[in-house]
Amino acid sequence: MKLIADSRGRLTAAELFRPNTAFDASYQPDGSIRVVELVEKEVPVVKVTRNKDGTYNVPLRLTREEIRAAIRADRDRQ
Repeated sequence: MKLIADSRGRLTAAELFRPNTAFDASYQPDGSIRVVELVEKEVPVVKVTRNKDGTYNVPLRLTREEIRAAIRADRDRQ
């Protein structure tokens, strides 16, 4: 699909860009422009307690494999 900007630098494509939606645009090394819709993610809130000795306690324990899987899943979504 070919898009042409108007005199104010705006692009319009109703089937691609819905009103009131946030997008991130960045230049790629090959000279192209990548436009990505920004989707708000729900972030879990964990209560962290601080001990007198300066260490922290987190009620949720994750294994290294769970952390790797979460990072890979987030990386693959982009």
